[in-house]
Amino acid sequence: MEKIASDSEDVDVRYVEMVEVFSTYNPGDIAFVKSVLDGEDIHYYFQGENTAMLVAAGAYARLLVRADQAGRVREILQEAGFLK
Repeated sequence: MEKIASDSEDVDVRYVEMVEVFSTYNPGDIAFVKSVLDGEDIHYYFQGENTAMLVAAGAYARLLVRADQAGRVREILQEAGFLK
């Protein structure tokens, strides 16, 4: 079994800078982008992806990725036709 860190142990906590690279209100776009990024093993977070809010309020879901992966994500989104 793996050892679980206790409060008394030193835990390596790191700040990860996330940047926005894309936004959409279309749940289909969100699902497609997630699938592609999962396949590329890219860490991401869609902020505000609750579909009820997207439809009702016209709000956008913001795709946030690690700053060091942003360039690759932009290339992927351009190839998929989401970015110019």
